[in-house]
Amino acid sequence: MNPDLPGHELFTELYFSEAILGIVKQLLQCQDEHLVMELFNMLVRPERDFELRWHRDDIPAEASEDEEMERLGKHAYHAQYNFALWDDDSLIVVPGSHKRARTSTERNADPFAKSMPDQLIVKLQPGDIVFYNNNILHRGAYSSNKERMTLHGSVGHVQGNTLRARNVLQHGIGNWVDKCVLESLPEQDRRRADGMRQRLIQLGSESGQVGYSLQG
Repeated sequence: MNPDLPGHELFTELYFSEAILGIVKQLLQCQDEHLVMELFNMLVRPERDFELRWHRDDIPAEASEDEEMERLGKHAYHAQYNFALWDDDSLIVVPGSHKRARTSTERNADPFAKSMPDQLIVKLQPGDIVFYNNNILHRGAYSSNKERMTLHGSVGHVQGNTLRARNVLQHGIGNWVDKCVLESLPEQDRRRADGMRQRLIQLGSESGQVGYSLQG
């Protein structure tokens, strides 16, 4: 949605559409006035094969069981999704792990282990979309021999405060959010989008300096 990028209008229209935000409102059990603009990126084929370690997006691997449960016990004031334009099986998750601390097997496993007990490879076909909690235990495995075009987005809730600010603002969206072009949207979508943008700007101004969610 960065206005400096070609085709930004199309992505802006999709991100703020009722087709996407209607699902978000069901998941977060909220209304338009609670939504906050967050991230929308295109994930593509890498130049070389690489894999991400097993992780939770906002909980460090060094966290104790009590620290994990303290963080997991907080309400997830966001909805995150992958929307595949081409076949994509890059995301691997451990279902249900967003509700519990890691098992001893998970905690002691090689961070780049090829498999984990009860893991699920999320297989998306073109047009499929999957919403997931970003603190589910997951990893990514990306092949340079397989084309990939997947839209990766997230939408926040006004009660997310600095916990979400740390996740969102680290991506530099604050550098252009006020320039995001909304004029081409249908009237109802435009009003909703402008409110979401203003809430993100307010969140950023109230949060002040935020660090990175995961260090290193």
